[in-house]
Amino acid sequence: MLFPLVLCYQICHVYTQIKPTNPCTFSPYIDGCGNHGWLWNCSHRSLTKIPHVVVKRYQVHVDYIILRLRSRWRGVMRTRHSQPFQFDAFVTYAEEDYRLACHTFYQVLRNRGLKISLPDKDFLPGLNKVEQMLQCIDESRKVVFIVTEKFLENGWSSYNVQMVVTHAFHNKRERSIIVIIKDDIPIERMPRDLKFVWWSIINIRWPHREENMDIFWDEITAALLPNT
Repeated sequence: MLFPLVLCYQICHVYTQIKPTNPCTFSPYIDGCGNHGWLWNCSHRSLTKIPHVVVKRYQVHVDYIILRLRSRWRGVMRTRHSQPFQFDAFVTYAEEDYRLACHTFYQVLRNRGLKISLPDKDFLPGLNKVEQMLQCIDESRKVVFIVTEKFLENGWSSYNVQMVVTHAFHNKRERSIIVIIKDDIPIERMPRDLKFVWWSIINIRWPHREENMDIFWDEITAALLPNT
């Protein structure tokens, strides 16, 4: 039920952002019988711009539907609740944070007995990356975003974040998202799609001091365990 409301809100948001060069106006009108009324005067350019902006804004949703249909046709999309999760978490991160994610984050959690899926570890070359991402999410109990300054600078703050949020809501797994915040980034700078569902997200801040790291890893481990 919530997923359609999200879409409706975003459509309204897109519509209000459209600023035509010749805004629509109302003008008085009198027909041949003397009846008074109003005419809506709107440029053709304004009307034709609306579908283009809406389609561009919802390209993620169109792509998602296509990917789901293609995956179901191939039989690779996980049926909801039909089988146990293969991984405890699928971790997403910026390319510049490779060492942080694949060495520090992955190694610590693996040593704690958790099964972690990473793009650099589980994606196969030559295949559609977004399709593989959705499959890994289907096989993982949680989705973890490692949000750093580099994360906000590259594409992970737009298309892929939208795709993950769309997939989570479609499968009624909006509470499966965990955000690890680094570099003192305020919530106000989070990607818009994450802020919109912030009420359902577990967010954990990366500590500055080394003596606080054990508590940090304990908190992440607890969030990744079943029934959390």
